[in-house]
Amino acid sequence: MNKNVALVLSSGSSRGLAHIGGIEALEECGYTITSIAGCSMGAIVAGMYAAGSLAELKTWFLEMTRKHMFELMDFTLNKNYLVKGERLMSAIDEMIPDRKIEDLNIPLTLVATDMKKGKEVVFRTGDLNRAIRASFALPILLQPVREGDMLLMDGGMSNPLPLNRVVRTEGDILACVNVSGAYIDKTEEEKKEPSWLETFLEKYAGKTLRPSEKQIGSLALLDRCSDVMIQQHSELMKQFCPPQICVDIAMNQFGSFEYDHAEEIIRFGYERMMEQIDLYEKKQG
Repeated sequence: MNKNVALVLSSGSSRGLAHIGGIEALEECGYTITSIAGCSMGAIVAGMYAAGSLAELKTWFLEMTRKHMFELMDFTLNKNYLVKGERLMSAIDEMIPDRKIEDLNIPLTLVATDMKKGKEVVFRTGDLNRAIRASFALPILLQPVREGDMLLMDGGMSNPLPLNRVVRTEGDILACVNVSGAYIDKTEEEKKEPSWLETFLEKYAGKTLRPSEKQIGSLALLDRCSDVMIQQHSELMKQFCPPQICVDIAMNQFGSFEYDHAEEIIRFGYERMMEQIDLYEKKQG
């Protein structure tokens, strides 16, 4: 059985840490990732993997504390975004300095969005770190990247699960980790309190970021609308380019800023990928 994999990693903030576990499960089961694509958090993991630095990224996140997270937030008084993102990129630069996408170990595709034209922008060549930075520039939170006449932001706005962009080779298996799956119902015991960062941003913005039955603030409503669009776009992409191995993780399985819960999220991604590999191999006989 051919075990070459073209892997696609979705957008998804801290939920995207599950991508690391998904990659580990594939490799443990003897699969070879021959190309990789991603956007937003998926771009960070995909870029680090293609550069051979995934182990360093995993260690970095496993050592993440709330204090460390706060230190990475170089807040600004700019009216258009809250965080410059320079401290975060400096940390990434230390792990993968001065690399070109075309010089990496395997073909890499990263996706960003040109906010001026409202179009998807695909990176397969050029500066790796700049492409990563453009792909995860979350609107309102992070400073956008200017590239020529383009204003680049989060790739999740135009193609949150870029199954149609990953480089394919003959006979490979199309696989994905989609952490923008449909919401799931949770018991009261399963529901979590807002993370410290969500709480901080709620106070900073002056309105709740989490929708509830009693109160839906304007930011929460916009956030939920964005979630619905991303979920639907991802589902349509899976119909357009059906993956043979597909891990779906609900958007509300974890919060958007639970980077200090890396071990739990990585393990969840690993377990879900193991389940899907088992299903795939049973179908293959």
